[in-house]
Amino acid sequence: MTDINLQRVINWLTINASRIVEFSLNKPATDEQISNLQKHFDKELPGDFINLYKTYNGMNDEENMGNFFYALPFLSIDNIIADKEFRNTQSKGIAQIPLTHFEKEIDGSNFYNPNWIALCFDGSRSYLRLDLSPSDNGTYGQIIFVDGDYNVGLLIAHSINELIFNFAEDIDKGLYSLNEEALEDEQHFLEADTQIDIINWHKIDKWKNYV
Repeated sequence: MTDINLQRVINWLTINASRIVEFSLNKPATDEQISNLQKHFDKELPGDFINLYKTYNGMNDEENMGNFFYALPFLSIDNIIADKEFRNTQSKGIAQIPLTHFEKEIDGSNFYNPNWIALCFDGSRSYLRLDLSPSDNGTYGQIIFVDGDYNVGLLIAHSINELIFNFAEDIDKGLYSLNEEALEDEQHFLEADTQIDIINWHKIDKWKNYV
């Protein structure tokens, strides 16, 4: 059963960005795919995360260059596993690299934290991640944004369910639109308003002092 807030998102996309629904979003992940993902992490996957992936197994870009939460591409289980393996390789044999700035809910001691699961990726060095190793002030399964260029960690939501709720609310507030250049190429690609554009977090009052 699709989460009611996720359905709000899909309803809006169906009307305003139909190619994302029709072509970009993948079919539900199978139990075997979920089980395979679980084997790559020492911590249990939260139920709301599993429910999300049993609705949509991330995205593909074969017929439409779509995106999702905060106008970022939404990663499939195969992409998550590839990111995990890449991080394992990059961090092997080196000292931990701490984040320069991070919010109190985040354990910023290790940029290559093995229990940060990739959820969305900007195509460069920034990710939305599911955090299975929060600080004592944080919440298991919280969503964080990690900028690899600045080594900054930001708390985005306390859970997948809250992330989806915020997505639906921001859509209702008119904070998402279609990118005009992508439209010229007949692609449906979301653009986030400057108020919620976490890629440019350093321009948002809440976080700009971290630069």
